[in-house]
Amino acid sequence: MHQTGYAGRTKSLAFFAASLLAVRTTFFLLFPSSAQAASLNPPALVARAAVLMEAETGTVLAAKNADEKLPIASTTKIMTALLALERGKLDERITISEEAAYQEGSSMYTSPGETYTLEDLLYGLLLNSGNDAAWAIAEHISGSVPAFVAEMNQRARELGATNTHFTNPSGLPDPGHYSTARDLALITKAALARSDFRRIVSTKARKVPWPAKGEEKLLINHNRLLWRYEGADGVKTGYTNEARQCLVASATRNGQSLIAVILRSEGNSVWTDAERLLDYGFANFTTRTLVRAGEGFGEVKVKGGEVASVPVQAARGLTVTVPKEKSNQLNRSVELSDDLTAPVAAGRKLGEVIFTLAGEEIGRVPLVAAADVARPLRRSWWFWALVAVGVYTLGYSLVSWDLRRRRQRVRWKRLIARYRDRE
Repeated sequence: MHQTGYAGRTKSLAFFAASLLAVRTTFFLLFPSSAQAASLNPPALVARAAVLMEAETGTVLAAKNADEKLPIASTTKIMTALLALERGKLDERITISEEAAYQEGSSMYTSPGETYTLEDLLYGLLLNSGNDAAWAIAEHISGSVPAFVAEMNQRARELGATNTHFTNPSGLPDPGHYSTARDLALITKAALARSDFRRIVSTKARKVPWPAKGEEKLLINHNRLLWRYEGADGVKTGYTNEARQCLVASATRNGQSLIAVILRSEGNSVWTDAERLLDYGFANFTTRTLVRAGEGFGEVKVKGGEVASVPVQAARGLTVTVPKEKSNQLNRSVELSDDLTAPVAAGRKLGEVIFTLAGEEIGRVPLVAAADVARPLRRSWWFWALVAVGVYTLGYSLVSWDLRRRRQRVRWKRLIARYRDRE
């Protein structure tokens, strides 16, 4: 966020040096085992807090003060955009209110009474960091800013961002407005799962209408990494005097996407902090799909079934992010039931596939029956009992019908004889 100008951003050389010294021993890895992390050396950062997360699996690859509650400035707008995309339509028309147009701080320069599409305002929100756009979006989506903020907090809880609390949709300073590096990564992970969000935050520049002047205005993305870092594709910058330099950055290389969250950095260090984290992630970790939902795992024999065996498949998929140096130590083992008797219902758990990395378990997936297997009726005593009852009932019905038919014939013959005798 760029709400108080750049005048107060420069610190003395002594403060900067002290900041560098303060981070020497506070950065640590959050990974399943210390053995896996032992040979990895995460970079030193100026930022007070940071997280590096793999965007598909949600695996935290590195963290520094990941759960410390801090002001987050305009990175707040990631949640604002996520809610807008989930609950609105891009072509909806939104009229700018006076309260929205006159919001303090960074702006996309709207005027009261102007009308924009939700898509235009989202570009103004995420590229130009417009507080006016944030307010207008909140009023449109929920009817009022307080109602929208309540929905922001509810959505944060749903995403597992339990150390986050919003008081406004833009990130303006407020003691009750805060989040953590880990929570921001979780919120960003959900947002990046949407193609419309990815498209907007990866846009370097965009022209949108400027109704008050009858022309177009050019919005320039404040995220410098889009120009200077290979594979950069998002996400959002932020700045206030209280929050200092903040950045949520994303990048994709060779199909792997990473999220770097930087909170309370200083000056240009916000960019180098993000670059160092992303470089570290791409250099040291790989993301592998170990099994896909519905993937076949052979068959299991079934006793007493209409068929002799049932196909087995994975109940769900499993994708993991692991250190590259350990990736050749991935192994899997399959455990299947060897004593199965019909009937078997599709979806019944028949075993598991277990994955290990360097001897330590990293995940398991249930294996289930891919089809129903019924017990044949011809092999059941009650089947023959039903057959016998059916034959008896049918025979009895036929005999009864024949007797009724014979008796009817006799009656007709007697009636005819009586009629003839009268003649």
